[in-house]
Amino acid sequence: MSLPSAFIKNVPASASANESFIDYASLRALVVDDYPGMRNALRLTLSNFGVVKVQLAANAAEALFHVKNKDFDFILCDFNLGDGRDGQQLLEELRHGNLISLETVFMMVTAESYYEKVVATAELAPDDYMIKPFSAEILRSRLDNILLRKRAFREVYRHFMAQDLESALVACDEMMRNHPKYVVDALRFKGELLVTLGRFDEAEALYKQVIAMRAIPWARLGLARSLHLQKKEEPAEEELRDVLEHAPSMVAAYDLLADVCLAKKDGAAAQAALEKGVAISGKTVRRQQKLGEVAYGNGDLDVARTAYTNTLEKGRHSIFVTPADLGNLCRVQVEQGDLKAVADTLKKNKSSLQGSPEGKLVMAVSQSMMHNQAGNLQEAVKALDEAAGLRSEGTRCDPQMMLDLAGVCMANGREGEADGIVSEVARNAHDSESLLAKARKIYDDAGRSDAGAAVLASATADVRKLNNEGVVLAQKGDYKTAVEKLLTACGEAPYNPRIIMNAVWVILKYIDQVGMDENMINIARKHLAEAERQAPGHSRISGLRLHLKEVETRFGMNRT
Repeated sequence: MSLPSAFIKNVPASASANESFIDYASLRALVVDDYPGMRNALRLTLSNFGVVKVQLAANAAEALFHVKNKDFDFILCDFNLGDGRDGQQLLEELRHGNLISLETVFMMVTAESYYEKVVATAELAPDDYMIKPFSAEILRSRLDNILLRKRAFREVYRHFMAQDLESALVACDEMMRNHPKYVVDALRFKGELLVTLGRFDEAEALYKQVIAMRAIPWARLGLARSLHLQKKEEPAEEELRDVLEHAPSMVAAYDLLADVCLAKKDGAAAQAALEKGVAISGKTVRRQQKLGEVAYGNGDLDVARTAYTNTLEKGRHSIFVTPADLGNLCRVQVEQGDLKAVADTLKKNKSSLQGSPEGKLVMAVSQSMMHNQAGNLQEAVKALDEAAGLRSEGTRCDPQMMLDLAGVCMANGREGEADGIVSEVARNAHDSESLLAKARKIYDDAGRSDAGAAVLASATADVRKLNNEGVVLAQKGDYKTAVEKLLTACGEAPYNPRIIMNAVWVILKYIDQVGMDENMINIARKHLAEAERQAPGHSRISGLRLHLKEVETRFGMNRT
């Protein structure tokens, strides 16, 4: 999408010297509210200070339709939107899907009785909250502040959205010199840029600088994150526990503390941290998902079941809920022996599961586990056949579910099918201790430990060998052969983000060595996009993206 730019256009000459000038008549606004009377009232409120380009939407679906077809400078959205997604879930979808730019203002409107709950459960925070009722003067004052701040960030945002993070860093420094009013905001953005670039030691120094000026909670959280990313788990944990002692409602700190505890292989402490976070903010889908995952790994099926149930119920309209969440709940219910609950879960969510190939596969796998546990072998085989048909069409699901499928295949004498599934999972997760351990247990339970060891050794050895050979060849400067090895490894393990990122790195080094190769650049683009899809937020992604951009620029292949 193009940048919404009404308030970053060249201002009229008469106002160019006035940095506080905002041409409200040029702004494009979207008002989202499920009550027609309130939509019209908000439009009238906006017109009181010159906003005349106003689009109205009655729900999240209408809002998404308008945003996908037109750029808006700001969105005024009520939290309660009736049935379907609420305002917070709409914002998450807009941000997660990059449907609005950093320039776009998103203001949430909520009743005072809901304010604390909305703030606490915000996965992604809006630019501001407006508590009803409010006047045109109050709305304009709040908008003035946000628009002027975003105007000051104009160059930072421009470079960031062009994926030129180094220039965005420089723009942050310039902004701090030219707009000292926003120095704290600029430091916060700069810290996030440094983390994205993988320059964790510099981020650590920056956050310590901010804390020395004022111990702002976000700076302390940023410091803990930069320490964690440098594998300095002890000081990271110490910082987080001190933060939570003084600000126990800072839910993001519980999430990070859980990650630190997991890095220390302390699953019990990670679960305790997430349970505290969920007690404060139980509607956040990804926190519930993480709690379910950690509790299941700890063998605490009751907590895992509650977390997965909450994921589905509280996140019914959230983009973060996937068919895998249903599969996770069914797995726990099967392991608890509550087969009636499995049947009820599948029946209740049948329409959503049938809406995608992945969902159909999750349903087939869950049914196979349920029927196998109940001794209904004929029905179990029927579900296995359906799963096999979906897999033959290229459908995949969460690797945990794939191993569940392998287990049922094994229990029904379909050993060759089980071996193939386990081999596929192992190739794509050759360095995942938890998945490989689960695969070994499947074979142990079936009395085929030796066969399992052979399958896993073969699957992981081939991929590991290709990957290691490719990396070693690259280190020796033989990038051409390294590319061949790693692309072969990608073919063997197309869902292994580590290998895909290694392949992108070697391709870019090869281009640095030999010069323009449009085909290789396109292959790098494709594989980097796949790596980002599989491992969003991975610390290597930003560096690879910057390297690719530099290559594209060098050969005049810039993309919009």
